[in-house]
Amino acid sequence: MLKSAYLAPDEFTAITLREMLKGKGINAMIRRFETTWLDGLPKIMKGGWGEVLVNEQDLEDAEKYIGEFLQDFPEQ
Repeated sequence: MLKSAYLAPDEFTAITLREMLKGKGINAMIRRFETTWLDGLPKIMKGGWGEVLVNEQDLEDAEKYIGEFLQDFPEQ
């Protein structure tokens, strides 16, 4: 079963984290909330652009890798 490892604020962040996880041997995919006809409403309602999803057994490692990766970047 897939679990959300991170709520991404934008597409670039989601893709970057997915590829970083793949490089660590964790299969990851993106579930996008945005649809063109809703024009930003899902981002407001869900609090982000989309989710980075991983297998349940990889969730703990994925969250650890994501945390380590993001600590090198200042919040905006």
